Amino acid sequence: MTDILGAVARRGAEGARLLDIAEETGIARPSVHRILQELMEAGYIQQHSGRRYGLGAALYTLGLSAPSPIHDFASIERAARRLAQQTGDTVYVAIRRLDSVHYLTRAEGSYPIRAEIVEVGETVPLGVTFAGIALLSWHEPEAVEAQLRSNRRFQRTVRGATQDLHETLATVRQEIAQVREHGYCFDRDTAMPGVSGMAAPIPSETAEPYMALTISAINDRLPPRRVDELAPLLLRTAREMTSCIR
Repeated sequence: MTDILGAVARRGAEGARLLDIAEETGIARPSVHRILQELMEAGYIQQHSGRRYGLGAALYTLGLSAPSPIHDFASIERAARRLAQQTGDTVYVAIRRLDSVHYLTRAEGSYPIRAEIVEVGETVPLGVTFAGIALLSWHEPEAVEAQLRSNRRFQRTVRGATQDLHETLATVRQEIAQVREHGYCFDRDTAMPGVSGMAAPIPSETAEPYMALTISAINDRLPPRRVDELAPLLLRTAREMTSCIR
């Protein structure tokens, strides 16, 4: 059910066709149709003209009753700005939304060439950007592969058209291994050609990590030696943000 809600959510105001949802989730069309009907009865899905489905108003009221997982967003923004000032590069903070990540804030460093790969408020599938890969580190291998296949159906991949699925899987598995061993991942050209990035999950005291912190820069700005220098700063800032979330 959450897979279907996620597939509908990513289509935005345009809405999603039943065929789109079935292809993206890998769920048979009759099952998708049945679940959509159940979600419509609950008000979580509504049907647009042209037989497209969108999120229903009941999800909004449901969300209003849920406590925010972030209780001190101002401190998170300050920590992100401080990290950007210390590194000179672009810093992002993102939060997980179903099988996607949503970018909450961005802080700019002083270096004149900026690596702005996503916009604040943008939502992209897990595994497309450094933050999403960092948060995939708690998934089983089968779930990682299923997510990347879903990204393919959504036409959003880790390396665009430059890698096939097997190469993409190898890249993501390598970065997941980095997170599990070192607490962060690093790679070049993952989110965009010419851009390097390093990301660390922000630890949660009550659940597996659902937020991530990223440093993004052009390739020349993040040679291996500098990555080693910045890693402790990235990890320290991520741990500092733990006190701001639930």
